Amino acid sequence: MACIRLKENCEFNGENTYRHVHAHLPNYARPHFIRIKSAIELTATFKYRKVQLMEEGFNPAVIKDCLYVLDEKENTYVQMTQTLYNSIKTHHFRL
Repeated sequence: MACIRLKENCEFNGENTYRHVHAHLPNYARPHFIRIKSAIELTATFKYRKVQLMEEGFNPAVIKDCLYVLDEKENTYVQMTQTLYNSIKTHHFRL
């Protein structure tokens, strides 16, 4: 999973992001999930808060931020829904 903050007045584009990731990252380094945050939280020593993000996982019922999942068949990142989450958990949607 990658956690990013968008520039002011920018919107996430799943197709463009997919093309960029596919062109610049090897297969093993491509994020399956992209989480959009309004602000990146830091610890007291100015490190990113990763533990909380890992604990929250990718369940849309828990996460209030926008979350996208890599769809290799459509060559894009699509917004995570509870139905899609359930498909991933039951292995009907392949990561």
